[in-house]
Amino acid sequence: MKNPAKRNGRENRLWTLFQVFFKISAVSVGGGLTMLPLMDREFVEKRNWMSESDMVDVVAIVQSVPGIIAVNMAILIGQRTAGLAGALVASLGVVIPPVVVIVVIAALLFQLSGNATADHIFTGVRAAVSALILLSVIKMSKSILKGPIPIVIALVGFLLLVVFDVDAVGLIVASAFAGVLIAGIRRLRKKTLASCAEEEKGK
Repeated sequence: MKNPAKRNGRENRLWTLFQVFFKISAVSVGGGLTMLPLMDREFVEKRNWMSESDMVDVVAIVQSVPGIIAVNMAILIGQRTAGLAGALVASLGVVIPPVVVIVVIAALLFQLSGNATADHIFTGVRAAVSALILLSVIKMSKSILKGPIPIVIALVGFLLLVVFDVDAVGLIVASAFAGVLIAGIRRLRKKTLASCAEEEKGK
């Protein structure tokens, strides 16, 4: 027989996941990256369900796979915090608000087109979205750019994207290989140093 307290705790977590993702999705404009600071606050800072490193891993994964970023983030965070049921309820929470909004906007689209007030509203919204994306970049940079190698990879990647218009997917794959290569070199170097130390002790 299942523990009632444990079952209630799981149900509360699922309900919290739905509420949080519904709320964030309802107020965030601009996609998954604008939701990141709010998710970080809810799941890392406020509830301590995930670590900052976990959140960075989630962002790296959703940027590397196809699909809608917001939904992918909901699936990963929901699964990591409450299993398959968490992934389902988080996805439902993040999908409902935009579906409702899109239906309403589609019905009013022709009336809003060319409306000066609506244009001013969207101008303000776009500025807020830019601020949220910038905040996401700053928070992620603090967690990731620790040491010269990550900084160099980030700078080279930025230059390749901006100056040479390199494909983002190819850049992510190349960066992953670079990370594996660097980790291999570090392990080899550590083994070599350990071997040299043992030889010195044996003399």
